[in-house]
Amino acid sequence: MPPNRIAVLLLGLLITPVFAESPAVLTWPDCVRLAAERNLDLQSNRRAQQSSRAAYLGSYNGILPQLSLQNSYTKGKASTDNSASESWRAQGTASLNLINFNQWATIRSTKASWQQSQANFGTSSTNVLFNLYKAFAGTLYAQQQISVAKKIQAIWQTDAELIRLRYASGRESKGNQMRTDAELLQAQVDLLQAGRDLRVAQQTLSQVLGEEQYKAWIVTGTWTSGSLPPSPPNLDLLLDHEPRLLAQQALIDQARAAVASAHSSFWPNVSVSYNRGFQDSTEFPTANPYWTFTGLLNYPLFGGGPTATYFASASAQRSLEKAQLDLRALRNQIRSDLESAWSGYVQAVDQVRTQRAFLEAARQRREESDIRYQSGLMSFEEWQLVVADLVNFEKSYLKSQQNLLLAEAQWRFAAGEQLGDRL
Repeated sequence: MPPNRIAVLLLGLLITPVFAESPAVLTWPDCVRLAAERNLDLQSNRRAQQSSRAAYLGSYNGILPQLSLQNSYTKGKASTDNSASESWRAQGTASLNLINFNQWATIRSTKASWQQSQANFGTSSTNVLFNLYKAFAGTLYAQQQISVAKKIQAIWQTDAELIRLRYASGRESKGNQMRTDAELLQAQVDLLQAGRDLRVAQQTLSQVLGEEQYKAWIVTGTWTSGSLPPSPPNLDLLLDHEPRLLAQQALIDQARAAVASAHSSFWPNVSVSYNRGFQDSTEFPTANPYWTFTGLLNYPLFGGGPTATYFASASAQRSLEKAQLDLRALRNQIRSDLESAWSGYVQAVDQVRTQRAFLEAARQRREESDIRYQSGLMSFEEWQLVVADLVNFEKSYLKSQQNLLLAEAQWRFAAGEQLGDRL
């Protein structure tokens, strides 16, 4: 279970009645492992990364020696000859591109595509981790919400019984009894809704974990939350490993490769080939050997038109400049996101501490108000306000715990943390 969490121990016994089937218990490391193995988006991006790597390695064939073997048969008849001639030819050809700038640009482009797919895989891993945080937090919240809803129901159940006794003895009004019964009914309805919310949260978690069918997960664990420093860690170090920036850098490398490809028309292509074989009237001939060696210099000066190279180079250069500006803009945006996410994270930690203090105060006030109300020193309206205050702070404290987990998720998403990483 990752550190820096709110101290909460969630027990499966609190929520067992809402399940129709036997639940599976997962810790945070279990969820990370399952998401890394089964998440469909992650698997898709992993396949794309493997495909790009294969394309990159395959692009080197354009500059490696090439060898081909041929065995051909020819039959023909000349107009001045009554007999047809037959000929078999067996030959091998070896060729090599000595200078081909366009092929080198292609290699650079496929390498940049591979790097981009690696960065995209990192971005996908970051997104999956963020979604897993949210699903995990939602399930935790839904589970604990059932516990809190039971506690609130017990509060209103006790109060309703007290008011009925007081009404029966003539010390409380009918309207106050009806109001307390209504509060009890609301607590019962909230408990039922908490069970439905848990099922929705479990379905969301199942989706992130790559499950195609609903599973009644229980997530559990104990975690603590300490104080955080007021300022974030070194943002420059985080930016250097941000997958979104790495993906944009790969786009810049692709643009540079496009510029090199456009400039390749300014340079000649030099290649050599060697051909050796035999020709005879029998299949797989071994007589009449021959060989040829060819050196080729090709300079497509205006191969695409008089201005094709100029405009292709200008277009590629502008695309490169755009990609570089986009990288600067994205870097500034991510830095702002990091500052905002850190601020929200620290605020969520403070809010948990604040809500805890309010909750403890509300519980103390409830104990005191019960004594004062039963002694006739407090009116029903004042007493109800104290009880409602306690109920609200029970809910808000639980919500602050969930908000802290979501704030931490937002911070780690902004920092580009991936599954299995720790900042």
